[in-house]
Amino acid sequence: MPKIVNFDEKIDFICEKAYDEFIKNGVNNFSLNKFIESLNMSKGQFYYYFKTKEELIFEVINKKSEKFFIEMEKKIEEANTFYKKLLALFSIYLDLSAPENIPFDKLMKDTFYMYLNVENKFIKQKNAECYDYLFSVTNGIFDDMIAKKVLKKSAKKFIPSLIATADGMYLQSMILENYDLKKNLMEYIKILDGLLKK
Repeated sequence: MPKIVNFDEKIDFICEKAYDEFIKNGVNNFSLNKFIESLNMSKGQFYYYFKTKEELIFEVINKKSEKFFIEMEKKIEEANTFYKKLLALFSIYLDLSAPENIPFDKLMKDTFYMYLNVENKFIKQKNAECYDYLFSVTNGIFDDMIAKKVLKKSAKKFIPSLIATADGMYLQSMILENYDLKKNLMEYIKILDGLLKK
């Protein structure tokens, strides 16, 4: 009788192995053929799970990001001020410099060029899903703070610029060697906190 393989478990297994390989040798030195060989599976089996190297990379990042998002949502829930909720919202950026997160940060920086390929429908969809999630969580924070009369109703107009500014700061941290993302983002959140509160 053939062994029944759980689809999700196999995806998790492949992603864990790929992440280890990306961290060990870097994305640019990653050989998909050698990787498939190391898994002891045929190309046909591999392509059943992932159509391209890019899909594999995105799924690895997605799986690794889940822990950040779960932790972020928990921190938002526990935070009792608008300032602390914004710190929690952007904890993924603020926590990237922690030693345990440096490999993930390197992977993000090594693959950043992929996010700019808006011609690729898969990448375009993944980017849209990420931003939909981020806007949804941010809207929840603002709605909560407006309901508690901490923020002005007009504060929600700042959501797009808040997210764009945080992304821009992350991009600067990739380009400028001495850019202190944590310090600059925390200062920006503090300014926004003072500006938007009633």
